Amino acid sequence: MATDRSFSVQLAGRRVLLRPGAGGRAAPAVRLVRYAVSVLLTLAVWQALSSYVINPHLLPPPVRVARAVGPMLSTGELKAHVTASLARIAVGFSMGSLAGVAFGLVAGRVAMVADLTDPQLQFFRFLSPTAMIPLAIIWFGIGELSKYFLILYATFFIVVINTIAGVAATPTVRIRAAQAMGARPVQIFLFVILPSAVPHVLSGMRVALASAFMAIIPAEMLAAESGLGFLLQQAGLLVQTDRIFVALAMISLLGFASDLAFRLLIGRLLFRYTQAG
Repeated sequence: MATDRSFSVQLAGRRVLLRPGAGGRAAPAVRLVRYAVSVLLTLAVWQALSSYVINPHLLPPPVRVARAVGPMLSTGELKAHVTASLARIAVGFSMGSLAGVAFGLVAGRVAMVADLTDPQLQFFRFLSPTAMIPLAIIWFGIGELSKYFLILYATFFIVVINTIAGVAATPTVRIRAAQAMGARPVQIFLFVILPSAVPHVLSGMRVALASAFMAIIPAEMLAAESGLGFLLQQAGLLVQTDRIFVALAMISLLGFASDLAFRLLIGRLLFRYTQAG
C-alpha cells in the first residue's frame, strides 16, 4: 500500500507541509548532475589509464573509440548490427515472457503442476544460455531460430520464478474478501490474483531483459553473420580494440535504454498495479 510520508512543521508562525524524497534521495536535478559528474569522472579515469598506464592499443582512449563510431555510422554497419540484435532480443524476450507468465500463473495456482514441474525448473534454470548453444545449433541450425531459442531460454525461467512468487504473495485477506462477496474462482483469479502478481511479473521481466541482452552476445558470436555479438567477434579476430569497445558500449547503452523504456511504459500503462501493496 502506498504511504504518504509527508509531514508538517511550524515555521515563522505558519504550518508548512514537507514531502521528503523516497529514501531521503536528492532532488532529480541534483541526481542528474551527480550522474553527469560520475560519467565525466569515469571517462577522465579511462583517458588517464590509456594515456599513462596501459598500452592504448590494449585499452583505447575514449576519444579513439568515439572516432571509430563515425565510419561505422556513415556506412550503415553499426545500424545493421544494432537492428539485427534488437530484433532477435525482441522476438526471444517476448516469447520467453509470454510463456513464462502463462506457465507461472498455472504453476502458482495449481499445486500439482508446481510439484510436478519444480524439479525441472530448478534443474534447467542453473544452465546458462551459453551452455545451451551447442544443443540450440543442433536442434535449430545456425539460423534465426537458434538465437530466438537462446534468448527465450534466458528469459523464461526468470519470469516463471517471479510469476509464481507473485501468485503466492497474493494477500489471503483479499481472496477471502472476494469469496465472501460471492466471487467465483475465475473472477478471483482475474480480478484479485492476477493484479496482485503484476508487480512481481514486471520485476521478473526487467531482470529477464538484462539476461536477454547477455544471451544474445554469445549466440551471435558463434553462429551469426550480423548483430553486435558478430561485430564483437570480428573485431576481436582482427584485434580492433576500438571496435570492440564500440560494440560493448552499444550493448550496454541499448540495454540501459531498453530498461528505461520498459520502466516508463509500465509506469504509464500499469501504474495502478505497480503502486498496489
